[in-house]
Amino acid sequence: MKMKNCPESRPVPESGAPVSRWKRIRVLFGRSRLHAFLVWGPLYLLLLGAWLWCVGAVYYAFHWSGASVAVFAGTLLAFWLISVRRRRFLAVVGAVELAVIGAFLAMTPERMFADVVWQKPWGRAPTVEFVGSRVMLHNVRDFHYRSVDDYDIRYTDFCIDPSTVRTVDVAVSHWDGLQAIAHTMLSFGFADGRYLAVSMETRLPEGVEQGFLPGLYHQYEILMILATEEDLFKLRTDYRHEELYLYRTNATPAQARELLDYVILRADSLSRHPEFYNSITRNCTTSLGPLLRVIDPTFEGDLRLLLNGYSDELLFELGYLKHQEEETFPELKKRRLADLYAALPSELGYSELIRTNL
Repeated sequence: MKMKNCPESRPVPESGAPVSRWKRIRVLFGRSRLHAFLVWGPLYLLLLGAWLWCVGAVYYAFHWSGASVAVFAGTLLAFWLISVRRRRFLAVVGAVELAVIGAFLAMTPERMFADVVWQKPWGRAPTVEFVGSRVMLHNVRDFHYRSVDDYDIRYTDFCIDPSTVRTVDVAVSHWDGLQAIAHTMLSFGFADGRYLAVSMETRLPEGVEQGFLPGLYHQYEILMILATEEDLFKLRTDYRHEELYLYRTNATPAQARELLDYVILRADSLSRHPEFYNSITRNCTTSLGPLLRVIDPTFEGDLRLLLNGYSDELLFELGYLKHQEEETFPELKKRRLADLYAALPSELGYSELIRTNL
C-alpha cells in the first residue's frame, strides 16, 4: 500500500491561521532593531549632546579660532555619523569628548584670570579678618555715584560684632519692565543702626560683556559684593531707575546671625579660592538656595529660584516675609516699592528713607 507524504507541519497560532516564515523573520528582525535602538540610542544621543557642548568649550574656554572650531566640529560629527553604521568609531568620538571635558575641568580661576584686569565695579574682592569676637570686613564697596557711569571708587573697612545683628531684609530689583527676571540682594541690620548689603554678582574682565553662552564656559568669576546700601541699592533706585522692592524678613536675631555667619564664611572662601561663574549652576539666583536652607533646613528648592523675579513671591508663600494682617502679596509688593520712598524729600538717611512704612 502506497503511503501519502504528510504535509510539512507549520506553527499554527491560536487563531488557527498559519504564520509564514517571512513574517516570523520580520518579527525577529524588528525586535532586534528595537533592542539595538534601546541599547545604543541613548549613547548616541549622549555623545551628540557632548559634541555640541565640546564645540562651545573649544570656542569659548580654549579660545580656538573660528576655522579651527569648524574643522573640529565637522570632523567629530563625521565620526559620529559613521559610527551609526560602524560602532567602533564611537570609541574615537567618546575619547575626544572625554579629553575636552577633562581639560575643561582642569581649568582653575587662578590660572584662567592670572593676568586679567577686572571691570571697576568688581575690581576688588572683599576679604575677611577675624579679630576675637569681631569681624573686620575689608574692601566693602562704597561707591559714590553721580550717574550710572560717573562715580567715585571708594572702599571701606566694616567692623562688626556678629552677635549684634538684628534683622535681615531682602531686596528684589527688576529692570526694563521684566517681571520674571530680577536681581536679589540681602541687607543685614545691626543694633547700632548700620546696614551691610550683600550681592552675588558676575565678575567681568575689562572689555567683556556678560552673555549666557560664555557663562557656561568659565569666562567669569562669581563674586560676593559686600557694600553699603548707598552703593548697591541707591545705584538701582536713583540712577538705573530699576524697580527695587525691599522686604523685612521674619528671621529672628539667631537666624540672622546664622545667615550672617554663612555670608562671612562664603565671602572669605571666595577671596581665598575664587570660583567660576556658571549661567545655570552657579549664579546670583542659585546662591539663594543655601541661604534659604539656613532658615529652613527642609527647603528642597523651587522653580521660582530660576525665575528669580518671583523669589519675593516664593518667600511670601513660605512665610518668610513680614506683612500686615490679611495683606496679600500684591498689596505688600505695591507697598514695598523702595523707589517711591527714595524719591521723597527728607532729612532721613537713605537706609531709613527706603524703610518708610516697612
